[in-house]
Amino acid sequence: MEQTNTVDQLPKKNQLKMGKVTIVDTLTREEFYRDYVAKNKPVVIRKMTKNWDALGWNADYFKANEGGQKLAVKTGDVSQGKRESVFLSDYVELLQQYEIDLKKNLSPVRPPYLHDVPFFHVFPQMKKDIEPFPLELFPKWYWHNWQNYIQFFMGATGSLTPLHFDTLYTNNLFFQIVGQKRFILIPESQMDLCYIHGWRWAGLNPDNPDFEKYPLAKDVKPLEVVIGPGDILFMPSGMLHQVHGLSYSISFNIDWHTSQTAKKGMMSLFKGAPKQNVYYNFLSYLGLGMKVPSKHIFPYYKSYLNYVS
Repeated sequence: MEQTNTVDQLPKKNQLKMGKVTIVDTLTREEFYRDYVAKNKPVVIRKMTKNWDALGWNADYFKANEGGQKLAVKTGDVSQGKRESVFLSDYVELLQQYEIDLKKNLSPVRPPYLHDVPFFHVFPQMKKDIEPFPLELFPKWYWHNWQNYIQFFMGATGSLTPLHFDTLYTNNLFFQIVGQKRFILIPESQMDLCYIHGWRWAGLNPDNPDFEKYPLAKDVKPLEVVIGPGDILFMPSGMLHQVHGLSYSISFNIDWHTSQTAKKGMMSLFKGAPKQNVYYNFLSYLGLGMKVPSKHIFPYYKSYLNYVS
């Protein structure tokens, strides 16, 4: 995820007009599926996690609960997938020092990025900090051991994930815990304007587009939104997104399917998706379409949580 320069630091030659994402305080299950999931429309929900203890997470809390566990962090460009293992306490201290040096204008080297980690599998004692969890936003198939599907992120100011879509064509609910992130979103219907390579990564930088290299991008109509502590961002299946870390940040997401998007994901093989994607999407369809209980599917599906990262 981390790069030498963030998009925000680059001189901007061109601009795309950015639309806005709908923001609401709360949603019922019926409203969420009728007005957003069914319409492939993103939305930010502001107050459904307002009572979480996790919103008060700090460095001392993580250090006290590390338990000697190491986690994988990503170095360099996130699309290259280079990783190294660190203790959580060492990583938090590295982030703290970076933020201090950044405020002093010392031009510190940006730390690696803790990205797509099954955090609550490693630290199950912290699950209580994200309860009550809004299960009503997910298909009921996911309600059993919902924490197993969570992928966790922690990073410094200036982190950047290039424009991409989620590999299985899943829907995505993204939970911001600490700090702020800026998302640029592009609907799946405009994917052909974004110059996709390597299955799910886009050549286009929507924040500073090179129209000479990517002339079709002139017709892209992106959306943007900044999310902060307690916000939930819904991104529908196939939506491209570029993510900017505006501060020290902690967040997590769950990739999830409906039976319709699981079928769509299986068919993505004919669009160039890796063969492994068919396997994981088929497992999801067995549960969501064929009603096989998740407890029977997850032992086979859980390797996806390493595959995606």
